[in-house]
Amino acid sequence: KMDIIDYRTINLNRIDYSEPVKVKGNCLLTRASYKYNNKQIPIYIQTPKMKSINGIVMNETRSYIELEISRNDVNFYDFINKIDEHNIHITFNNSEEWFEQKLPMDVIDDFYNSPIKSKMNSLPTIKFKVPIYKNKKSCEIFSENGVPIEAKLVKKNTECICILELTGIKYFKHRFECEWNVVQMKAYTNENIVREC
Repeated sequence: KMDIIDYRTINLNRIDYSEPVKVKGNCLLTRASYKYNNKQIPIYIQTPKMKSINGIVMNETRSYIELEISRNDVNFYDFINKIDEHNIHITFNNSEEWFEQKLPMDVIDDFYNSPIKSKMNSLPTIKFKVPIYKNKKSCEIFSENGVPIEAKLVKKNTECICILELTGIKYFKHRFECEWNVVQMKAYTNENIVREC
C-alpha cells in the first residue's frame, strides 16, 4: 500500500535528499524521501483532477503527460512551485558537497527547469513523466471504474487524477529538474467511449 501525503499539508523541511548518484542518461539523481513517524517513506502525492492536453505522449525514449492546471487548483500550482523553490535552495546549499564547487544562486536559478509552463492568456500546464516503456510498464492506468486500461485511451481533454512520486532532483550538464513520475493514473475515459450496439 502506498502512503499518500497530502500536498496541502506536506512539510518541506521533512523532505530528505540523498547524495546524488550517477544514473543512466549520464546524469545525477538525488533521491527524495519523507521523514514520517521516525521512518523515511517515499513521497507519493495525489493530484487534483486535471485535463490532459494531448493524452499520454510516447516517443522512442520517454513518455509523458501534460495537464492543464485550472483556476480551482491554485493550491496544487503553489505546491509544485514551492517544491521547485525548495529544490533550488537544496542545490544551492549542497553544491559544494555534491559538485565540489559553490554554485552561485543565479546560475542555479537559470539551470533549473520547472515542470510548469505558463503561457500568455491561457491556463498554466504541468508535465510529468509516465514510466511506460516498450515492454514493461511501471505506471498503472485505470478507468474511473477501476478497470485497467491501455495508455492510448488517455486522449486530448481526458480528465485524470495521478498519483505522483517525487523521485528526487535530476542533474544534467547544464540543467536540472525535479523528477516527478506518475505511478498510477485514473483516467475518466467513459464519456469518450462510443457505445456500440
